[in-house]
Amino acid sequence: MPADPTAPTASIFLPIFQKLVPTLLETPWVPEDGMEPGELDALLAASPAAEARLNGTGRVPLPLALYEFHLALGNCPDLLETDHFFWDADELEILDGFVLFLEDAAESTVWGLRVEDAELPDPLVWRRSTGADAEHGVWRCEGGTFSEFTTDLLAWTFEEPDGSEEPEGPEE
Repeated sequence: MPADPTAPTASIFLPIFQKLVPTLLETPWVPEDGMEPGELDALLAASPAAEARLNGTGRVPLPLALYEFHLALGNCPDLLETDHFFWDADELEILDGFVLFLEDAAESTVWGLRVEDAELPDPLVWRRSTGADAEHGVWRCEGGTFSEFTTDLLAWTFEEPDGSEEPEGPEE
């Protein structure tokens, strides 16, 4: 959740994430692909991350980019459940000081955002060398922010096997 959920915030990342639907799925984005803020806030409040209450407020320490990602795509399984699984808002949890948001299909690697960076609008993404259920793992920085990482990951997921982004049409 943004640092102060009562403060008005501009939708910085919302349009970027909404554009993923027409770009990758070739259908227009519709409000049903996302969530209303009240619905998202209720799901976050029910998450294991909220139960951890690591930030002392009882709210999930959630950067703006991750919050707006769920606002834009929280109900779009065609993007959230591919070769990687983005966690639903009510499934977000905290492990080793990271808010976990993504796991690969084999459940062998997990991605997260450092809780200490939650006040940043678009923090760097970190990858854990083991899945969320493993007792130990090593965290390494991916070198990109949440918005960069997720848009790149989804674009890569929908790339054609030959490396092109769209299938070629018939030659004229």
